[in-house]
Amino acid sequence: MKKFNYYFTLLLVAFITLFSFFNMFQIVSLSNNVIKIIINNLLPSLLPFMILISLCLSLGLLNLFSYLIQWIFKPLFKLSPIMSSIYFISFFCGYPTNVKMIKEAYELNYINSQELQHLLSIASFASISFIFVSLHLEYPLIIYFCHLAPSIIKALFYHQHYEFQSLKESIIRLKKPHVSFVEALKQSILSSCYAFIFILGYMLVFQFVGYAIGHIIKDSFINAIIQGVLEFSSGSLQLLQFSHTPLVYSLICFNLSFSGLSVMMQTDNLLDEIDYSFKAYFKARLFHGLCSFTLCLLILTYLL
Repeated sequence: MKKFNYYFTLLLVAFITLFSFFNMFQIVSLSNNVIKIIINNLLPSLLPFMILISLCLSLGLLNLFSYLIQWIFKPLFKLSPIMSSIYFISFFCGYPTNVKMIKEAYELNYINSQELQHLLSIASFASISFIFVSLHLEYPLIIYFCHLAPSIIKALFYHQHYEFQSLKESIIRLKKPHVSFVEALKQSILSSCYAFIFILGYMLVFQFVGYAIGHIIKDSFINAIIQGVLEFSSGSLQLLQFSHTPLVYSLICFNLSFSGLSVMMQTDNLLDEIDYSFKAYFKARLFHGLCSFTLCLLILTYLL
């Protein structure tokens, strides 16, 4: 996968470079749109979570939360205490904060590679503020439920034995953190800004790709669907320009759960030095997306 990612990135860069020379004004307009989405939607909803969660991991605060949440999540999902807290927080924090959180937990030796892979398959959700605030949906609770439900059902079938974490074990990291508060804060800010560079870069690239595809496929609705597969946030916003039918809402639900190729490339770059299966990650995202689409379509068509 590393070689595929490398050559795929080279191909994208070559394509976008050539494309930009012949479409300079459109490239500037698309760049402005992406920057507006970043500033208005993603920065306020993602950056604070990124910094705070990274800080809690470094200082050991997440271990204390793990002690509390384990009494519910361990019996339900057979997750370790730290995996339980990561899974719970992922319900709210959004892409790619969840991946960054999983990566940092792995680097701190809180989880192993198998647990990392399992969390990648179940702990991948769009930001709750993006769903409830940025999209301006008529049925945000239904969309959110359809977005979460397939992951929760899948998580219920995971079988692994873990010991409960004692309170004494939970406060060890608090008493002896890996780094000082100042150093942890600096690392959290830097790593979060680093993640946002990937977000901006890949959003720009896949916006340009979507625009290029629009020259070939003239149907604006199909283009919005393709854009959602490429980059879920802008694709979902484009779909909302059409009539708010059950199909449109179901496609948005698919985008949220599938996460888009942009987020997948961001994930692969964040996990660049970690041995994980991108193929398994992709299959999990596709399965999640299809299940969310089907569930949303059934509910909005037959129950509302």
